[in-house]
Amino acid sequence: MSSEWREDSSALHALGLLAGDELARFRQECHADPALREMSRVLREVTAQLVHWAPPHSPPEALRERLVEDLGSRRGHPGRPDRASPGGAPAD
Repeated sequence: MSSEWREDSSALHALGLLAGDELARFRQECHADPALREMSRVLREVTAQLVHWAPPHSPPEALRERLVEDLGSRRGHPGRPDRASPGGAPAD
């Protein structure tokens, strides 16, 4: 395993961007390699702190509206996301 793969995979794992076979391979490698496990732990800690470094910022209302519209259209209801009723069925 290359040093570049180790670093890239550790960074992607810390950001929650590994999945499937890549995640399985990374976990297997971490299990066998204490240095990789430590690098991964440190990167997860740093990543968890990133949210505190940026100043609070509210996105523009137009962005919110575009996201809501996009989510609604992906679920078959343009302009509004599906909402489940307490019984689990979509509310109308």
